[in-house]
Amino acid sequence: MKKLLRAIVAGFSAAVFLILADAVGVHHEPKPPRHIQTFDERMQKQGRVLWGEIDGHADCWALIGDTSYVTCRDGYKTTS
Repeated sequence: MKKLLRAIVAGFSAAVFLILADAVGVHHEPKPPRHIQTFDERMQKQGRVLWGEIDGHADCWALIGDTSYVTCRDGYKTTS
């Protein structure tokens, strides 16, 4: 049993060594930072128009149509 256990440990150690030795020579290029869209960019992409302040809520954007759907930066939503 001890011989079998030593063989398993020796095999495991050799495998770990080979994996580590192989990884040392590898150079990974850092990923470029992912662009996160701002609230304004998302609203413009949806075709909304900046309406300014609505009902005391600043930075509101509207999707204009028969019914205009207004969304503000703070989460306030209304229609007009």
